[in-house]
Amino acid sequence: MALATGCAQAPVVPSEDHVKSSGVSPASRAVERAAAPQGACSVELYGDSILHGGFLGDRRLDESPAAALRRMRPRYRVIDHSVSGETASARSAAFASEARSSRIVVIQHGLNDVMQNLPLEPALRAMVTQSRAEGRDVVLTGLSQTLAGADVRARGDATVRRLAGDLAVPFADWGSVPMRRGEMADILHPSQIYSTRLVERLVKVLDHLAPECV
Repeated sequence: MALATGCAQAPVVPSEDHVKSSGVSPASRAVERAAAPQGACSVELYGDSILHGGFLGDRRLDESPAAALRRMRPRYRVIDHSVSGETASARSAAFASEARSSRIVVIQHGLNDVMQNLPLEPALRAMVTQSRAEGRDVVLTGLSQTLAGADVRARGDATVRRLAGDLAVPFADWGSVPMRRGEMADILHPSQIYSTRLVERLVKVLDHLAPECV
């Protein structure tokens, strides 16, 4: 199996966890973007299939990371913008024009970009800068473990880690979360137990950032 196969774009089935921006007028988006972040315990998730809970094309974990976060920290209002197969480069192109309302923005991107030799660092930097300009806190996640392409994964993880340090952004170190034998759904995507462990690491960072939401 080629490494890229596991990250092919899969259709997204709309759900209460996934918010799509279509059908909203530019004027409405501008008003929402200008508004101050709503609620101390609110988070929006941006990422690829790892944060979406996707694997093997169009399949999805029984409990997505967004649902797991809501279960672990029920005080949070969680809005999930993650899309399987998405790159930071693609998301950043539209990021400034998208409506957001949450206090915290979590960005989990990298593997698809480095696999396709896309400019990861400037794309992430642009999203962090835009989120902060809107008055929001930002969390970056590292790249989770894979069963193939370890050097590619490590390169992307190092880029995200370095940017988090340069910009003083809280960093959820997913690369250091243990992945045990049999805990992958395919060569790139976590099974349920490993995905839940990744969310637990993210929750630790969120708890430090917003202790009132524990």
